[in-house]
Order: sequence, then C-alpha cells, then structure tokens
Amino acid sequence: MSLAAITFLHPAMLAGLMVLPIVWLLIRSAPRAPKNVIFPAARLLRGLKSQRRDIQRAPIWQTILRCIILTLLIVAAARPVMNRNDFAANDGAILIIADNGWESAANWTQYRTALQQIANQARFDLQTVYLAQTATEAAGASTWKLPEIVGPISSQGTENLIDRLHPRPWNSDYAALSDLISENPEMTNAIGSILWLTDNMNSPGKADIARELLDVAPITVISPPRTDRIAIRALTRSRTGMVATIAHDRSDTPRVVNLLARGDRGTVLLRHSAELAANTDQSDIAIFLPSDIANAIQAVGIEGIESAATMYQTGARWQQRRVGVIVSSGDSPGVLSDQYFFLDRALSPYADVTYAPLGQLLEQKVDILVATGPISGLGSQFETLERWVNDGGMLVRFAGDSSTEIGNEFLPVTLRLGNRDFGGSMSWEKPKRLLDFPDNSPFYGITIPSDITVNRQLLAEPDPDILGKTWARLTDGTPLITSAARNSGRVVLFHVTPWADWSNLPMSGLFVELWQKILPLASPSNRNDAELSTSLPPQSVLDGFGQTHQPDALVLPVRSPLPVPNPRHPPGIYGENGQAVALNLGPSLTNIADTVVWPSGVTTRKITSQDQVDLAALCLLGALLLLLADALILLALHHLSLRRNSKRNAFTTILLVVGISGVATAMLLATTGTGHAASVQEAALQPRLAYLKTGVAPVDRLSLAGMTGLTEYLRRRSAADLNTVDGVDPETDELSFYPLIYWPLVDGQAAFSERARERLNRYLNNGGMILIDSRDREVQPARLRRLLAGLEVPLLDRAPGDHILFRSFYLLDHAYGRFSAPLWLDARPNQRLDGVASVLFGGNDWASAWMIPEGRDEIRTEDIAPRQRELAVRFGINLVMYALTGSYKGDQVHLPAILERLGR
Repeated sequence: MSLAAITFLHPAMLAGLMVLPIVWLLIRSAPRAPKNVIFPAARLLRGLKSQRRDIQRAPIWQTILRCIILTLLIVAAARPVMNRNDFAANDGAILIIADNGWESAANWTQYRTALQQIANQARFDLQTVYLAQTATEAAGASTWKLPEIVGPISSQGTENLIDRLHPRPWNSDYAALSDLISENPEMTNAIGSILWLTDNMNSPGKADIARELLDVAPITVISPPRTDRIAIRALTRSRTGMVATIAHDRSDTPRVVNLLARGDRGTVLLRHSAELAANTDQSDIAIFLPSDIANAIQAVGIEGIESAATMYQTGARWQQRRVGVIVSSGDSPGVLSDQYFFLDRALSPYADVTYAPLGQLLEQKVDILVATGPISGLGSQFETLERWVNDGGMLVRFAGDSSTEIGNEFLPVTLRLGNRDFGGSMSWEKPKRLLDFPDNSPFYGITIPSDITVNRQLLAEPDPDILGKTWARLTDGTPLITSAARNSGRVVLFHVTPWADWSNLPMSGLFVELWQKILPLASPSNRNDAELSTSLPPQSVLDGFGQTHQPDALVLPVRSPLPVPNPRHPPGIYGENGQAVALNLGPSLTNIADTVVWPSGVTTRKITSQDQVDLAALCLLGALLLLLADALILLALHHLSLRRNSKRNAFTTILLVVGISGVATAMLLATTGTGHAASVQEAALQPRLAYLKTGVAPVDRLSLAGMTGLTEYLRRRSAADLNTVDGVDPETDELSFYPLIYWPLVDGQAAFSERARERLNRYLNNGGMILIDSRDREVQPARLRRLLAGLEVPLLDRAPGDHILFRSFYLLDHAYGRFSAPLWLDARPNQRLDGVASVLFGGNDWASAWMIPEGRDEIRTEDIAPRQRELAVRFGINLVMYALTGSYKGDQVHLPAILERLGR
C-alpha cells in the first residue's frame, strides 16, 4: 500500500496531532517515583495510613503506546480513504449517464464496477445522485421512449438501481436524452457534476449532447480500458460452406476471435478461429463445412463477447435447399453437361443439386424441382407430383427447344401456342430488354444489366390476374418470369430456355442473383418479403447480452420490410416453422469503426478495478487493539492486586476499550458489502430471496448469480419486485424474513452446529421454504437424510406432474433446471402451513440455469440450451410464486367446490 494513495475527507481534523507534543510533555513532566530506602527507624511508622497520593511518572513504553492510540483516533476522525476515486467534485448532486445500448453489453461488468465506485464515493461525500439511461424502453401501445431520470436518490438507492440496470439490444437515443434533461430544470440547477459511462464509439447525437451538457456542469467521461466494438453484420452461404462478415474497429495489428455456431438446442456445432484484418473495419471470414452441418446452424456468435450484436440468428431462409433437376433416364453425362451448364453454375454454390428422373427425385423429397421443357416421366407420376406441389414443393420450369412444347400441366399461366421470335430473319422486331422488377416480385430492387436481351419467349395469355403473377417482364410488358401458388406450394415459369439460345440471361450474373432469391422461397411458409403482408409474431428474442428468452407482451409482430431493432421489435426470431424470419442487430450497425471526438472541456478517464477503501474503521480497530494491549499489560504488571489507584486506572482503561470498540464495530458494520445479510428491519420491509453460504467461493458466487438472475426475471415477467439477494449463515443470521432459501450442497460440507440446526428447524416449522440442490442429478432422498442429519427433514416423495408448483404461474410438467432430474418434496405437507411444502430437493443445478451472464462471466455455463434455460426460468418463477402465495392457485382450481361448500 502506497501512502500516496491515501487521502483524507476531513483533513482539518489532523490539526489535533499538534496536541501530541503537549500530551507527551505533560506525561513526562511528572516527578519520578520515590526510591525505597531501608531505615530501621521507619518501623515506628508501620501501620500508619497516609492520605497523600504520590505522583508517579509513566513508563516510556506506556507513554509511546498511548500517544499512538491518540494518533490513531485523530487520524480516524480525519476519515482517511485509500484509492480515492475523485470522479466528481463535492459541490452538488451527481448526474450519472449510464450508456445501456447494445454497445455496453460487452463491457457491462466494467460498467457495473464503475457505477458501484461512483455510488461508494457519493456515500463518502454524502452526495445525492441522479441516474439517466440512454436506451429507450417500450411505452404506450406501440411506441417507446427513454425512461425517466431517477433522482435525487441516496447512495443506497443508487446501488439498488444498479442491480436493475441492464444493457438493451438496440441503439442509444442521445437526442431523446437531451430533450429529457432539458425538461428537468430543477435537476440541472442541483447537479454539480456529470459522470458519463460510455465508450469511445461515435453515435448520432453523442458529441452534440456533450456540448450541450457542458453548459450545465463539468462532464467526466468514464470508459473501459479496452472496448470490444465488434458485430456480425452478415452471414451468407457459399459453395464450400459459409462466409461471416464481421464489422469491427480499426486496429494496427490483426486480432483473433472464435466463432461459435450453435444448433437447434443450443449445442455447439462449430468453433472456428478467425483473424480480423488490421487497418480495416470489416473482415470476411470464410468457413469450410459440409452442407448438412451448415443447414443445422441456428445462430453464430463470437466466443467471450456477450452482446446482441455478436449474435447472428439464421431463420428458415438459411437452410440450403435440395434441388432436383428432372432428366430422362437415358440422358448421357455429355448431354447433361451441355444442356445444364449455366443452370448448374447458378445453383451449385447455394444448393445441393441432384440430376435424376422424376420418380427418384420425388422419393428423395427434394425442396425444388426444375424441369427444362416437358416434364419427363410425368404420366406415371402425375398424382404424386401434384400432391408434392400442393404439400409445399416448388416446381420451376423453363421453355424447351423450339421443336418441343412444354405441355399445359403445372403452369402458372395459360400459354399461347408456339413462341415469339425477336430479331430473326422472319421478324421485324429487335431483341427485347428487361424492365425493372415490379414491387410484388421477390427480385424487386435487383439492378438489371443493360446487356441482357431476349430473342425468343413463350407468350402468356392476357388473363385478368396476369400482373399479379408476373415477376419479370420485357420492355413491351410481356411476362418473362411468372409464378403462381398452388395450395401450399408454388409453380414458377421462365419463359426462356436455361441455355443461351433464346436469351443471354442464363449466362449472366443476373441469373445467379435470381436463383439466390428463388431458393429461400422453397419452404412452404417462407414467402418472399413482398408477400409478407401478414404479421409474424415473435417466437424468441435476444436480450442485451445476446441470450435467448421468451418475448413478453411488449414485443410486437413484424411485417415487411423488417424494422431496425427497437424496444417493440428486439432482435430475435419472428414467425413459426418454415416462415421463421431472423431480425438481427448487426446489419443495422454502420458506425462501429467511428470514434467520437469529444468537445473541449470534457474530461476522460478509464475504469479501474481499485475501489476506494475507508481506513477510519481500521484506525479505530488499531486503537482498540492497542487499548486492549495497554490494559492487559497494566493488569499483568500490577498482578491485579495493587493499590486502589492502580485498580481505578485499569478500570478506566477497560471502559475506554469498551467504548471505542462499540464505535469501531458500528463503523465496520457500516462499511460491509452487500454480500452480508441485510439488517432485520431492512429484510422485513423489503422481501428478498436468499442462498445458504457454503464457504466454497465458486459455489457461493454461482448461487448469488443464479438467485440474482431469478430476481430479475421476476421483475420482468411478474409483479413481484424483490430486493437484492442475501447470502445467509444459519449460525448467525435470522432466516424468518426470507420466503425462499436456495441451498446448494457441496462435497465435504461440515455438519451444522446445534444453534444452526435449531434456527433451520424453526424456519421450516414457521412456514419457510428451502430448495436443496445437489447439482449433480443425484436426487435420492436417502442421500439427503445422510447429509442433513439432525434437521427435521420431512418424508419426501416425488412431485407429481399436477402439483400446484407446476401451475402457480406457468403451466409446466417438470422442475426444469440445467438438468431435468425429478423433484422431491414433502409427501405429507403440514396442513397448519396450508399444505405448502417446506423442503424441496433436486439435483438440477438451478442456479446455473437462472443466472443472467454479464460480459465475460467466468461462471457462466455454456452447455444449457436456450429452450432448457427458458423452462428453468419458468420453473424458478413458479417456485417463488408458490413460496409467496402458497396454495392460492390450488384454491382457484377447486373454486367451484369451495363455493358449493360455502353455499351449504
């Protein structure tokens, strides 16, 4: 510890050190004690009592010791602080602007550290705090706005707000924040300094609001020492696998990140090490992998960086389609290579292409069938093909050669006989070009090259609905590509051949782009954006850390075109089954590499892990220990039996020890962290969950994270607004104020003392509830009885599927956690407690499934699938509701019988 790191909150109190020399002189100026000289005549005075008190000079060690004690007391009165964080001047309230947009998630742990340090300084300086957020939240029926600025609040209230603050998976709105601050003149007059927790990424309005706030109060920008500005902007399929486009900030040296590809249940399918190029803001990462593995990918994220921007979900359109090209059984490989060269070149990089007769392709259950000219083998397979199309298949047809008619079956439009020639020796017309694609076409928005021409085409009859079926047309308005739905399936017709004799379209890059738009439409429900007129309800959404959870009532369906992620449409999956559309945050981020230029007058500093420590309590503790040493030495020297004045001195010293020890104890209790149990009054007025401290640091951290996560889920999804979680020790803490205590079992757990067993038994008998978690799937009650010898554990039985616990909030059938082992509870619950179980026992490691990871959380469990985690959260909410309301839901289920009984 360096003395330069120590500052004093009340340095004027150090003037008391000037008294020390005076005290020293007074003590040392007393005369020495008289010497005893043997004088026989003194026997005449034996037995006489003198009322005179001799003044004795204190020994040098005692003088030094008491001067040190006095020094410690004076220093304690000056309130020394080590590593003082002078975030703000002590001349008014503090306005904290906490960036909680998507960019804050990757460094949220550091933001939390800085917020706690600021709250700690406000507590030392007795300052009030205002807290403003930068991310909007849902408001009203379909809108959103910034939450109101909270304040003025005390430092204790600030710590409670910090626990509820989380990053959001959308952009910050600095313009709205500027308006919100300007609408609070009372706050702007009260604040003396502004502390802004943000990074150095530029965003619209960020520098502007800083320039405006400089007129209100000095600004200090507090940012992480290293920021992870990175996002997955796109994910595309390639011939050999896929390509991930990653946007990032510029760096002088390359960086390496790990991409994680996950499947349907959250299982890791691929871990790929990718190098981000130096001196650029975007890197394309090619990943080689088989098509079956690529099809199974549901999401791709960046390992170690928890953010909605680093999680890219795929949706139904991601899967590579299986395309079957119908050929005759007698076609030779040479014929196939000549006729289908351009078609194969356009399809093979993005689809699994198979050339086979119609019957074989239908047996293989391909997604798309392609027929060039007449459909070979249609006679015997007509009904099978018709059923296949009606059930959701897509049939793509092309014109045949000039000598072949393609037939009248399975066409989107009615064709005229023959075909139409342009630019031939018998025609007066020149080759035609393409018009821009209509807005009802999946090709809408694609740029058409000027050199694409058509020499010959199949003509369609001008039916009344021809415009709605036309996806592409020529300059004279005649259709070039038509399409029509048939039940759940679709038929598409190119009015030219797939080779280059009728048009140069098949040999152009436009042909490849057209197929890239057609392939995703193969799913029966996965329509093109232009046809996405109906709303797609949310199925799962991402939070700020990129974790999947079920949407609440504030999330609205999406429609085409897909919106930029916002509080009403957070990133996630919208729509069901084959129609599932992924709304990702990365594609909408365009300013990741831009660095903000702060206006002059703004102070910047980095977040450090060194929190300020109040040394006053340590000084008082040192004075207490020295006083104890003084008293013990005094008593030892005088053997507890000296003259009366010595006893009085010892008694006075003991009184001083007791008094200072009381003051020191009070200051030590005032500086304890939030990990200790709350006071009796606070716990009684503010309900909260608790966990039993095991003494094993990793397990206790996991328990705290799990119960804190469950508390946050309760705030989001129910009316239960519980306070921060406590860790309790049955040996010393009162348990009766906690409706539910989570108890993780650990190996080698020491037996409880008699006092602890008595407290636990009293807690259970008075209606408390304990969830005991073995965390290893082993849930035999016999093992529990061995571990809990001495406790009044009731007879346990396996929880039935229709227990009230499984329907107290959500309808469940199991006690889901990280695992899915059975749950055991009271076989015969006490009716005095309304039949509510007091002891629940399982091995599903619930804390791991309940925790909300923050940034690079080292205790996060990666092997929990999103669906499993969601079910575990639902069980946790049910459990708390069961602990709070008891058999309330059971009474509602039996309400008719209860009313009938009351009527009697």
